[in-house]
Amino acid sequence: MCCCVTAGHVIDTISTVNDVFLLRVTSVDDELFVLLEQEEKQVAVCSLNDFQSLRRIHLPGLKPTAGLSDMTSCVRHKCLYASDWDNRCIHRYNLSSETSAIRKTIEHNSEWPVPGSPGGLSVTPGSFNLLVACLELGERSKLVELRADSGQLVREITLQSDIECLLHAVQLTTGHYVICHVGWGNLNRVCMVDDEGRVSRSYGGQRGSGVGQLDWPRHLAVDEDSQFIFVADCRNTRVVLLSPTLDFVREFSEGVWRPFRLYFHQATRRLFVSQERHDVAVIQL
Repeated sequence: MCCCVTAGHVIDTISTVNDVFLLRVTSVDDELFVLLEQEEKQVAVCSLNDFQSLRRIHLPGLKPTAGLSDMTSCVRHKCLYASDWDNRCIHRYNLSSETSAIRKTIEHNSEWPVPGSPGGLSVTPGSFNLLVACLELGERSKLVELRADSGQLVREITLQSDIECLLHAVQLTTGHYVICHVGWGNLNRVCMVDDEGRVSRSYGGQRGSGVGQLDWPRHLAVDEDSQFIFVADCRNTRVVLLSPTLDFVREFSEGVWRPFRLYFHQATRRLFVSQERHDVAVIQL
């Protein structure tokens, strides 16, 4: 398969005032939504065209948890999803009227319980369901898929025991699930798993910084056209690009610092990298 991601360079940086910790970036229509670690007005809204700040909005019921909360969006259903680690649930917020008018609060549609503490979120291709990475101390990590309209449980996949700390998961158009995790014996991997939670392919292993190694892979993003996978390799201060079969393609390190959340905007081919220094690097590919 030919890779259309040949190079990239940082074209801008999105920052917030007062060094508020940035958790996640996503978009709907022409607006960018940035989840912040605070209890009031948790989302900064920016223009997707020039990254200028537009407003702050409040998500009722959500208290983001440092390093654990995640947010994603569904363009088809015009909504935001946010994971609530402490309350073991997913919050769904309707955006149907938000993007056409300046409002201070988004409508809180529903609160969906999940069988575990939810972390990383993504939307599945085709069905547009919500995929939740769940873990619980003393229990095996799980992938949980919820219906986009009702939150009804579609499937629950218990992963094999060496996947100790599941951080994020995505689904490819082939139906395969790709996860990133850390585990026993300093395992730091990106894995492809089946419907039974078994690993069929993997990239990484023992923690390290060379090709074929990762150090705290925190988050994933997928190029819908090529199905290539971006990996936030946090402690190695780089983004690693893998093929759909989890082969190494290239890495992006220039202008990147401790990436922990990724968002790939398909139309503009821009990769948004949330970083530990409280900003978002925008990489044009």
